[in-house]
Amino acid sequence: MAINLTNPISRKDRLKVLTGCGLGIAALTASERYVGPDAPLGGFFFLPLLVAAAFVSRGSIFLLAIATALLRESFGPLAWQGNAPARVALSLVAFSGGGLFAGELVRNRRMAAELLRKKQDAEKEARALVEGSPAAVLTVDSAGRIDMANGAARRMLGFDSGSPEGDLIENYLPLLAKLVKSRQVVHLVRTMMETSGRRRDGEAFYSQMWVSTYESASGPRMSVILSDTTEQLRDREESGLRQLLSHSKIIVGAVSHELRNLAAAAAVLHDNASNSPGLQDSTDFKALGHVIEGILKLSSAELSETSEESLEGLDVTGLLQELRTIVAPAADETETAIVWEVAPELPNVRAEHSGLLQVFLNLVKNSCSALQGRPDGRLSIAAYELAGSVVVRFSDNGPGISSAETLFRPFQAGASATGLGLFVSRAIVRTFGGELHHTQRPGECCFVVELPALASEKSAVASE
Repeated sequence: MAINLTNPISRKDRLKVLTGCGLGIAALTASERYVGPDAPLGGFFFLPLLVAAAFVSRGSIFLLAIATALLRESFGPLAWQGNAPARVALSLVAFSGGGLFAGELVRNRRMAAELLRKKQDAEKEARALVEGSPAAVLTVDSAGRIDMANGAARRMLGFDSGSPEGDLIENYLPLLAKLVKSRQVVHLVRTMMETSGRRRDGEAFYSQMWVSTYESASGPRMSVILSDTTEQLRDREESGLRQLLSHSKIIVGAVSHELRNLAAAAAVLHDNASNSPGLQDSTDFKALGHVIEGILKLSSAELSETSEESLEGLDVTGLLQELRTIVAPAADETETAIVWEVAPELPNVRAEHSGLLQVFLNLVKNSCSALQGRPDGRLSIAAYELAGSVVVRFSDNGPGISSAETLFRPFQAGASATGLGLFVSRAIVRTFGGELHHTQRPGECCFVVELPALASEKSAVASE
């Protein structure tokens, strides 16, 4: 019967082993009595005791040693003759010591084998988890070489077959190579970075990565989780370009509208002045007329509303929740308390997401700037439905605006930036078919954004 001492043993097999050990002890006792005192067989008693010690507890080993010592003395050739107590004591110490020593060796071997099995199982589970992960995962050793790369990492680095394991990380992600050589590498824990990289064929890509370091016997190592953000970056830049062009068109149209008003007024004055004697034949007067006419033509681009096709139903509640997440740090920095009062089940509105978000951000930023340094600064943001429109109201308890009549004019004197914020915000809201108002009373400065609700428009069409 082959028994692996490092594996757990069943009760049946343990009984077989202990029975065999008992029979062996009995056989040795009978043999020692038969051969007499001239041929002592005491050393052979260790064999069954050592085998039995591998399968019983410490207390059982001690009891088995006592039983063996007493059995040997009782049935031996010198049964309880002469110096019997000394022989029993010596046998007891030898048998129990040897049994306990053998039992501890086997017990430690089992514990080591169990720990090794658990370690191997954990490594297999970790490897399976990492290999099956959709995120690219790799580890870098202290020499800057890739130690492990899962399937997603291999594909990201351009390996349809084979593996980058053993290659220098500098060939693919130069930033990681610099981090490995840096003394600060030991302090990295779940650090997010953005960097560019190269695939196996030299193609460039852009990546976000989360880097952590850990110690090993060969020095600090680095674990990296990568995500390819090339497409997201391209989409983000294209979206940003579209927004820039759209907002630039709005600004140009709004400024052109203001220039046309001024040019029209100048044209009226020019016509009135042409009735004065002698001015009609003046070369400078005629040139001035041509300049005014050119300005009128240049500013003829009227600010038009955004086309219906480009506007989709926008969830104002979701947009305000996004706004709440964005402005929370700025409000904490200026110690401004923001109170949100958003009515449930607001209808969608005719608006474009990024444009309307920029309007709301500008209004919140203006209020936070006005409330900075005030211990009781409070901004209230309320949203509700009113007569086929969705109204979003921004009111604060700041000092108010001294020149409210010129509030929406471009290039405001004393503005913190270009003085175009409110001018452009109202222009953007008007492209959605809405309006931006300002009201003020003692202790309150309020901006109101009115947007057409899609639900009311659909119901109106249905009623017709």
